Amino acid sequence: MNKQKLYWIFQIGGWSTYALLNIAGISFQSAHFTTNMALPIIAESLYFFLITHIYRNLSKKHEWLQLPTAELIMKVMLSITGMSVSVYFVRIGTSFLLNIYSSEMLSVVNITGNVIANIIILTIWSSIYFAFHYLEKNTQSLKYEVAMNEMKLNQLKSQINPHFIFNALNSIRALVDDEPSKSKRAINHLSNILRSSLVLDKKKLTSLKEELETTKDYLALESIRFEERLQTEFSIDQNTENIQVPPMMLQTLVENGIKHGISKLKKGGTVSVDAKVTMGEMILEVRNTGHYKSTKINGTGQGLRNTRQRLELIYGDAAILEIGNENEKTVLTKVKIPL
Repeated sequence: MNKQKLYWIFQIGGWSTYALLNIAGISFQSAHFTTNMALPIIAESLYFFLITHIYRNLSKKHEWLQLPTAELIMKVMLSITGMSVSVYFVRIGTSFLLNIYSSEMLSVVNITGNVIANIIILTIWSSIYFAFHYLEKNTQSLKYEVAMNEMKLNQLKSQINPHFIFNALNSIRALVDDEPSKSKRAINHLSNILRSSLVLDKKKLTSLKEELETTKDYLALESIRFEERLQTEFSIDQNTENIQVPPMMLQTLVENGIKHGISKLKKGGTVSVDAKVTMGEMILEVRNTGHYKSTKINGTGQGLRNTRQRLELIYGDAAILEIGNENEKTVLTKVKIPL
């Protein structure tokens, strides 16, 4: 059941129950209960329903959940007090219109008692509402933390593993005597990749520009190992450089193309990265020479599964990761990220 449907069930069911309980209470207390006596309670319940819905929308619009705790509590208490007073005067107004109004309703004791009762009711409503969203937010954060930790382990195991470093160092060693300047650049590339992996923290997003820098370091290092067998191409719209993406996402997609495509071809191939903005979203495309055999993302490696999971945690259904054969010789991995 989605959150919106759950909200309406509790909102309608809760205030309907409130009205029924109050009407039942009055009917037991009064020897001469009439329908008119129930109408102010119904009007009050409807107003409770309306005003809490407006209150919810305003708190979402102004992102109250992002506020410091002290500021949030102050805003909530002021809102609850204001709503509690207005709710009681709705009951008085309805009673006046139905000609069941009494002067006692405007006594200090009566107003104070009813307003305090309304404050208690709205405090309970607010506590349930904010507690639900607070727990949900923390749950999402915990899920993301688990995914990030899993991603770190996968990166260290599959990308920056001893085998990868051994190949890189062997490639660099071969260059030391013949091409020392090139070997220095290769060491810098390896250093940058290691630094990116080791300092990777729990931040959700990084700029595409930073992702591209790390990916280019990775491709430059792989080019030493594959030599002419690996060609690279980039077509990056400048408007995409500051767009935020999950860390190490692009490098994972490129690595997947090399590992499952180009490395298995005798003549090697090309990896290209394209990024553009269109229709309110960024489209990131990674193409590699090769042939894709699986028809499901879940059937591919750990890297793609991890990337897909992180995209779902951050963007929900708004982000898409697709992989398939663009033609007989080219595999296309496409990511769509909402702006």
